[in-house]
Amino acid sequence: MAEQNVITSMLDDLSTEQPIQTALCIGQNLAQYDTNHLIQWTHFNVSEFLNLPFTRRYDLGFVLFDLDEMLNLPVPQKSQILVKLRDLFAKRIVVTCALADEQLLRSLGFTQLIDKTSHEQNFALWQFNILTYKHVPDWFNSKFWANPENWNKFRW
Repeated sequence: MAEQNVITSMLDDLSTEQPIQTALCIGQNLAQYDTNHLIQWTHFNVSEFLNLPFTRRYDLGFVLFDLDEMLNLPVPQKSQILVKLRDLFAKRIVVTCALADEQLLRSLGFTQLIDKTSHEQNFALWQFNILTYKHVPDWFNSKFWANPENWNKFRW
């Protein structure tokens, strides 16, 4: 399990970027680490979450794959949890996991927060933020689409 000071400082950093009012946690209830914020935490275990119907969207989703009971989850089940959380339930997601889950998280569009070479433990921290997921390219605007001023000037 990630250290308490890492979780507390991460919540501080995330709440300065965007306000967090509601949060969903899978694995362990993190409400005890939220001493500085007034976040409404909702906790689910894996089976509860996978059977949960979509009822609301949360500001933050937190998944703890580095717990003893979650280390032995099969990769398809981990993927199912992350995809459901990313697509339906959370605007931002933070995942703590073992280093072996790097390929899965990278393939789902997550970015690494803590460099795995900076410490000696089997611990990695990943995030997904829908607001910073994809940079909008310059050509993707109306300026480069239909140009009525050029209709009779150039052969299309």
